[in-house]
Amino acid sequence: MNIDSIIFDLDGTLWDSTKVVLDSWNTTLDKFSEVRRKLTLEDIKGIMGLKLEDIAAKLFPYLDEKYRLNIIKECCKEECPFLEKKGGVLFPNLEEVLKKLAKKYKLFIVSNCECGYIEAFYEFH
Repeated sequence: MNIDSIIFDLDGTLWDSTKVVLDSWNTTLDKFSEVRRKLTLEDIKGIMGLKLEDIAAKLFPYLDEKYRLNIIKECCKEECPFLEKKGGVLFPNLEEVLKKLAKKYKLFIVSNCECGYIEAFYEFH
């Protein structure tokens, strides 16, 4: 087998954005009086990689399905500007490893994230 490319996921592979996402989402959630509490880092870590519907159900099971999905969509909309300004934390030696790999392989990022999330990663880094 001849390998010519490597595909990376973004969250948990290239960077850790959980603290910035937490800050962003809690800022957005302040607009919704029906939300009962601030989110924690554990909440954010527990939803990374899930579909929006599943995130909404996990975080806000006490809210109407359509309404909680609207809240999550608003959180996602506001998260990208936060990430563009504050970024996530790259994992140790990531840049050096990617530079070395790029000499031999084509490198790609794939993710099930919302539109604008990968662009925010590139914008900050």
